[in-house]
Amino acid sequence: MENDNARKLKVAKTALGMIRECGYLQFTMNDLSKAANVSPGTLYRTFPSKDDLLVYLFGSVVGSLRASLRMFDRMDLSEREKVICRICYQYYIRSYNPDLSSLDLIGTNSAIFNQASQETRNRFKEIFYETTQWQAANFTNLVLTGKLISSEEELKKTIKRLIVISRGGMVIANHIFIEKEMYQIEDLMEFCDLVLEQLTWIGDEGRCDFRLILLAMRTVRDKSASGHSSQFPFAS
Repeated sequence: MENDNARKLKVAKTALGMIRECGYLQFTMNDLSKAANVSPGTLYRTFPSKDDLLVYLFGSVVGSLRASLRMFDRMDLSEREKVICRICYQYYIRSYNPDLSSLDLIGTNSAIFNQASQETRNRFKEIFYETTQWQAANFTNLVLTGKLISSEEELKKTIKRLIVISRGGMVIANHIFIEKEMYQIEDLMEFCDLVLEQLTWIGDEGRCDFRLILLAMRTVRDKSASGHSSQFPFAS
């Protein structure tokens, strides 16, 4: 007999497949119950509503992504290279793991949020801001440890610009009318570096070797594919 956690993962994986196939707004909990081969009562004990299911999927994707990004911290890279890895990794992984559900871009889908409860919207915001604050804390730590010299205002501007690059890259990666050949990962890396070169890095922490960055992202991708912190934990 499967335990509660195994059942939750099974239902979540089935739901993600349905979202990819027909969209979140189209499938029903009744459809999910049949597809996952669980009774309606069991399904609603696992996920009381579609909102709860969606929050779980989004939180799992974001949590797994964050675990992948932390791998860069343990690599032999400069701090500048680590920042570029963290900002560009989502775009990079998209080229190897296309994901039509676009759960990591769900904040741009007003059709879903218009139907979600206020409590659900608040939970999404909490998950999103946790990630944003984590990125900001990384920069603050660089200043505190003497690896980077920057004013608070300069750091805020830098983080804003990097968020625009990161999210803009993800929109492009998911855009059905933009040819994938038009924008390469190297373009995104260059945009990040143009922002980061405005800061004062100490010693070797300001090194920027695109070859090392690409190798690091490939290493994290391979580890994720082997079962460690996959960005899309329910993917087949």
